[in-house]
Amino acid sequence: MNKTAAFLLSLITLTLLSFTGSALAEDSESYFSKTELQLHLDLDREPYLGEGIFTATLEHFSEWKYGDNFFFIDDEGQPKYSSKSEDIYYEIAPRLSLDRILGSKVMPLDILGETYVTVQYNEGNEDFINRVWLSGLSFDFNFQPNYGFSNFSILLRHEKKQDVAFQLTYVWGQPFELFGLQFSTQGFADYWKNDSHYVFLTEPQLRFHLSNLFGNDNMMSSAVIGTEVEISHDFFGEDADWEVNPTIFFAISF
Repeated sequence: MNKTAAFLLSLITLTLLSFTGSALAEDSESYFSKTELQLHLDLDREPYLGEGIFTATLEHFSEWKYGDNFFFIDDEGQPKYSSKSEDIYYEIAPRLSLDRILGSKVMPLDILGETYVTVQYNEGNEDFINRVWLSGLSFDFNFQPNYGFSNFSILLRHEKKQDVAFQLTYVWGQPFELFGLQFSTQGFADYWKNDSHYVFLTEPQLRFHLSNLFGNDNMMSSAVIGTEVEISHDFFGEDADWEVNPTIFFAISF
């Protein structure tokens, strides 16, 4: 799939997911929905570039009556901070809540929230990123205060050119206050196996909320600045070893 086709498919999918989240809900105003645009300055993109690039990320999450939808697309620019697009990667990850469908709590543990089934799709145009289908179970956790969230997924990984294997995914987000200022952290960690090696990838973010400076009644109220660090082991290939790719970014949600 070429970059233009991938981008158009991603935008269409995002629109459909957003529509599903509102159209299937009995009262769409009671369900959470958020779309965010992130603009990243990658300071030293490794392993192949070793130079700075721009990355734009469009991300969407929405809830509906029987589950939730998550989607993102990354558009990485060419080296030396060129505005020209180089690589596109996206993921689509809807979940269906077994608790809501069955009308009872599937996992009767206080630490766990709802239990979901999920089928996910990943696609990119990098040589080291194959098309991937993922399927399995996802579990929300209940232990985080102040609107924090986290979930853990156990997945079968159907990667093109690879045997069926497994993937473990942990996702988190947590607002917090420091010296009277609002911050938050969020990110994910993936661990999976392919035919030749194991792969680890995590992208934690630290966010400073611009509402600290501009208040809560203007367009900058939903904006943040922050830093993201992509930490990986053998993500770029069997002998890639550890790579650390830091960014600084601006994000605004709508």
